[in-house]
Amino acid sequence: MLRWYNEVWNNDNESAIDEMFHHEGKAHGLGADAVIGIAGFKTFYNAFRKDYKQVHVTVDKTLLDGDYAVTLCEVKAIHRATGKPISFSGTSIADIRDGKIVTAWNYFDFLSLNIQIGKISPEQLA
Repeated sequence: MLRWYNEVWNNDNESAIDEMFHHEGKAHGLGADAVIGIAGFKTFYNAFRKDYKQVHVTVDKTLLDGDYAVTLCEVKAIHRATGKPISFSGTSIADIRDGKIVTAWNYFDFLSLNIQIGKISPEQLA
């Protein structure tokens, strides 16, 4: 998972998705529906990159249990539309087989992200 975050996100290496995400892989928690397959993940990836620049993911801890890796991390970036720096944390649980992510369950604080960029106001939550 450290390699995933470093290559794909920190080094902006889209081609690493082909190497590390299973062709029928599923990533849950990145939108309303699961992101399916390499093409689906690249669509999510490119949409995120379109909205944010200077993306950097710091892996705080990775716990392993058989084929599963649980990763706690912090994401920092710059929101392109506003120029605001953003920061949010997350947890990813990945089922990894033969060096590829087969299924991932993602729990990132997208609420905090949306508040930071002004998409949701704190008053809306009251």
